[in-house]
Amino acid sequence: MLLVRPPRRNAQDAGLPVPPLGLAYIAGALRAAGRDVEILDAIAQGWGWARFEAEVGRRRPAVVGLGTMTPVADVAYRAARIAKRAGATVVLGGPHATAVREDVFADCPEVDHLVIGEGEETVAPYLDWLRDGGPVPDGVLARGQAFTPRTIRQDIEEIVRPARDLLPRAGYRYLMATRPGFATLITSRGCPFRCSFCDKSISGSQWRARQAVDVVDELQELVAAGIGFVNIYDDNFTLHRRRVVQICEEILRRGLDIEWKCEGRVDGVDAELLMLMRRAGCRVVAYGVESGNAETLALLRKDVSIDRVRTAFAATRAAGIRPLAYIILGAPGETREQVRHTIDFVREIGADYVQFSSLVALPGTPLFDEYGRQPGADVRNPVDGDAHRHTVTDLPADELASLMRYAWRSFYMRPRPLARLARDAFASGAIEEAARLGLAMARWNLGGSPYQVERPRAQPGTS
Repeated sequence: MLLVRPPRRNAQDAGLPVPPLGLAYIAGALRAAGRDVEILDAIAQGWGWARFEAEVGRRRPAVVGLGTMTPVADVAYRAARIAKRAGATVVLGGPHATAVREDVFADCPEVDHLVIGEGEETVAPYLDWLRDGGPVPDGVLARGQAFTPRTIRQDIEEIVRPARDLLPRAGYRYLMATRPGFATLITSRGCPFRCSFCDKSISGSQWRARQAVDVVDELQELVAAGIGFVNIYDDNFTLHRRRVVQICEEILRRGLDIEWKCEGRVDGVDAELLMLMRRAGCRVVAYGVESGNAETLALLRKDVSIDRVRTAFAATRAAGIRPLAYIILGAPGETREQVRHTIDFVREIGADYVQFSSLVALPGTPLFDEYGRQPGADVRNPVDGDAHRHTVTDLPADELASLMRYAWRSFYMRPRPLARLARDAFASGAIEEAARLGLAMARWNLGGSPYQVERPRAQPGTS
């Protein structure tokens, strides 16, 4: 089986080439089942579409597997058409397939089958079914045939380790890494919180976590393979405080020389925990702040207060960890003044990094039930991968686009953030990626979208 990650949509895309961990997990499961498997990562190899098509054609695979999220589904569909021309059976998995299901077949007839939900235990029976026939395996959706979901696995420690050796490790970079040698890691699956914009169609709302010793065993394997920095991809690494403490203490007990980033909630950290995380190698924590307006936090069902955001960011900085804020601008009901307040808020709380985005009602989210079928604007930021971003907002599209540009410029076009990004690029070896991001931001600010670039009007009493 050939597992593929297609090229970028175009050569100007600014996305960073992080490892396709989902494909590596599928490859690990297939190899454990005695199957021949190869991963072809066109992004890490720097291939364009012509080279990608040539490489797929040269291999003439019987089965090609892809995964995709909704914003880049068009890219996966293009790859599916290439695979079909090469004579392959095409199977698609990932959040988009799980959320929209049969719609994939209408949008891309070249896709033959879908893997719904987590795929590690589905893919080997799927290949057996292609060879032997019989009833469709649990977890596989085929046109015109009954679908039976696969029971979600509770003991995720039994899932085979990802086959990272099948990936071109030297091709991966991460701009916020504090060292060269980059990998990704998952220590838990699922999230019990109820944010209205979050897609949990793959791993669900039940939190399932690996034991601390198992997590650190994998970290030790990565260190032995030359990895210096790990991005922990859990939806919420800090959910269970005692487990975080156990992981950190085990890292320290073994003397592992590793640095890492994780995702957390502002109500899941405290000063003591953050100090321990720092000693165990944590260098960046990303928080879903979303907004500086309490009304917007209520709409997004974040279940946190503005004061808790301030407390968490202060404690993170005091521990010597750099905080990153994920921010949504222009959610329904927000005025221009409220958006400006949020833009100012991220500087007030002392974020070291920020990612500003517009709100999208993705299939599989509660927000989609209310807004997903309504016409939307197309307001993007320089790192969005969408071909068209279906933005949910009450503001005029050109006004929100102007605010989005102002947000990115006002935060990053200052001496300290620029110096920090330059230092990160050298420390992580991601100089080329930083240059690509800089060019993408320049194009975006200088008319790379249909909206005018303008500085928002000052509020009364400001300059």
